[in-house]
Amino acid sequence: MRGLAQAQPLPEAKLDRVGKLLVLASIALLVPVMARALPWLYEQGKMPVKPRDYSLLLMGAIFFLLALSRPRFCLPAFALLLPPLLRVMDAAFLRRFDVSLLGDHSVFVMNLLSSWLISFTAVAVLATPHWRRLAIWVAAAEIIFVNASIYWEAAGMAAFTRIPGRLAGFPVDPNDGPITTCLMLGILFTVQPSFWKNMALAAFATPAIALTMSRSGMAIYAFMVALYVLLNARRHFTGLVVISILCVPLVVGGVAWLAQRPGSGPMKDENTQGRMQAIYELDFEKLKSPERAKDLADGWEAVGQKPLFGHGTGSGTAWWQPHNQFVAVWLDIGLFGVLLYAGALLTCTALCLFNRLQGIFCLIPVWLYIPCSQILMDAQQYWFCFAVAAGVLLPGRFRLRIGSLRELLARPVTTQASARP
Repeated sequence: MRGLAQAQPLPEAKLDRVGKLLVLASIALLVPVMARALPWLYEQGKMPVKPRDYSLLLMGAIFFLLALSRPRFCLPAFALLLPPLLRVMDAAFLRRFDVSLLGDHSVFVMNLLSSWLISFTAVAVLATPHWRRLAIWVAAAEIIFVNASIYWEAAGMAAFTRIPGRLAGFPVDPNDGPITTCLMLGILFTVQPSFWKNMALAAFATPAIALTMSRSGMAIYAFMVALYVLLNARRHFTGLVVISILCVPLVVGGVAWLAQRPGSGPMKDENTQGRMQAIYELDFEKLKSPERAKDLADGWEAVGQKPLFGHGTGSGTAWWQPHNQFVAVWLDIGLFGVLLYAGALLTCTALCLFNRLQGIFCLIPVWLYIPCSQILMDAQQYWFCFAVAAGVLLPGRFRLRIGSLRELLARPVTTQASARP
């Protein structure tokens, strides 16, 4: 297994002043936005400016610093953003499906545009020469921030969740925290060569993911960590044995504690009791969700009504909720959007297979959350992880040199007549 899916050593060159400022600005923008913390912070009076102004200010600072860092762009990474861009244009100009959940359709359009602009910024920051270090810092900060908010809620210091009996942290939806954590761990497992630093962050996130009781989140998280440990077991065998021996009592005690208190504290909801009991007993029949199966069937039936162009942006999330990203995209922008999305996924997967599984840990959550969620198009962390995979698999970069353009424009034009003696 050695050599497969291993992170490349980081460049020895340290970050310069511009690089450090760019990392700080990226963390200040992407971490709270991807965690969906800005609305809560503003409502609690902990932000002096509106979330919109905060985002615009930091985006301007990021692009200014990026221009000073001699960026080299991975153009295929920007091509990944075409499906969400089509959704924005469809909602803004065609308006084939009216979404008034937030009071007016224009508010929905502005939210889509804001999400796309921040996703574009998240892809753009990877053009810096030290993009691997930047990705590591952003991913690590995001894992700490999201899971710390779950612990904060578990301690009774705040109430974020929209589902009684389950914990969510800043993302509000208990399923979104594990999604973000798995995507960020995928980035770290891909570009961070330090095995034990990655395992420390995974250990920090493990109890938080268990507290959310997300079935898909726990399954995908466990699969990713187990695969990462398996691929690195030969080089870190002794340490893993010692850590496993120390962790077994903690894991058993934690699971027993959760299973024995479904009727008090955050575990007081009847649905939560059944979910916790099914997880504890590994009862796969109880873990199945007939509601989600029906939602998916309804989504496929709606796709059959308008298979070519779809029903319009918003129909796959506001009206139908298929819990499947392919079906949601098909409902929103039709077959062409699905082909764009699937084409990008299949291209990156093929490159991963041809390059000794490089980038596999980024692609695992990108693929596995498709049948579990319909909101990935608007998730900046999803495109950030996808762009990191593209950056690893497509190392070629394009650089815009302003000086070369000026020389080209200043060069005198030689006509055929003036060239004659």
